[in-house]
Amino acid sequence: MNNMQLKRTIIFLILALVFQPVFAQSGKEYKLFEHNDFAFPYELNNPDKRWQLPTKLLEISGLSYIDENRLACVQDEKGNIYIYNLKNSEVEKKIDFGGAGDYEGVEIIDDDAWVLKSNGNLYEVKDYLKEELPSVVKHSTPLSKKNDSEGLAFDPVEQQLLVACKGHPFLDEVEGKEFKAVYGFSLETKQLNAIPFFLIEMDTIKYYKNYNTMAHLGVELLAYFDSSKGDISFQPSGIAIHPITGNIYVIGSVGNLLMVFTREGRMLAMIKLRSKYHAQPEGICFGPDGTLYISNEGDGGDATILKFEPKN
Repeated sequence: MNNMQLKRTIIFLILALVFQPVFAQSGKEYKLFEHNDFAFPYELNNPDKRWQLPTKLLEISGLSYIDENRLACVQDEKGNIYIYNLKNSEVEKKIDFGGAGDYEGVEIIDDDAWVLKSNGNLYEVKDYLKEELPSVVKHSTPLSKKNDSEGLAFDPVEQQLLVACKGHPFLDEVEGKEFKAVYGFSLETKQLNAIPFFLIEMDTIKYYKNYNTMAHLGVELLAYFDSSKGDISFQPSGIAIHPITGNIYVIGSVGNLLMVFTREGRMLAMIKLRSKYHAQPEGICFGPDGTLYISNEGDGGDATILKFEPKN
């Protein structure tokens, strides 16, 4: 065992000890934070419906609404869009748009599909449902592998795509371990705004997770010695905009949280997800009536899509 492996082992042992009280609570959903003028409208420990996905979607990583019977999905190894039929519980169509790669998000806008790769590249798949092979345009962005782009959402207000980054928050080498970032990509200019649409403060997340001193230190040490892991308090894996309120929902498999923000980046709620249902939450989208869908990658079990009707 080399020095780095030894350091990682020690840190993971520290984390296992200091997080034991936190992990003991993970058997139930609870609201870590809810703003006094906001009522979180879903019961995430009580899905209205559950779909078990086929093996080809075991590593589902992105989700987008098409209509009341269909969702678009991508998985993080192949350049395919899968059309999943909720009524028949099966994949009704597979659309090839690219080669093997780490594809993390998908968003349907009218007749076109947009797919996000973890290195920040965006793929515009035109007329994605037509019978012949669709036309595909690749859009490079200043984002790179270090940013680890994971979530994609359509913002109809500013006609842009929102890209949530799991890794480094900025486009340059400026220190940024205290933030996670969401960027805007203009559908008119096909350019990424170099200034983040908003930033998520990691210290705020740690505060509401109520880490003790040792837990806080363990997280900092892990991020320091293993930058590829980063801050495990929260790392975005999916993003979606509520069609009625316009609030922005960001979900993370690392940290097992769902967070709600205003367009200005003000946090409205932080919800701890129950691992029984959300083993590895990767994708999130809404139906036009506010119905929420969350996809979970298979983490030693089945990949799933869960449906949640609004309760208030």
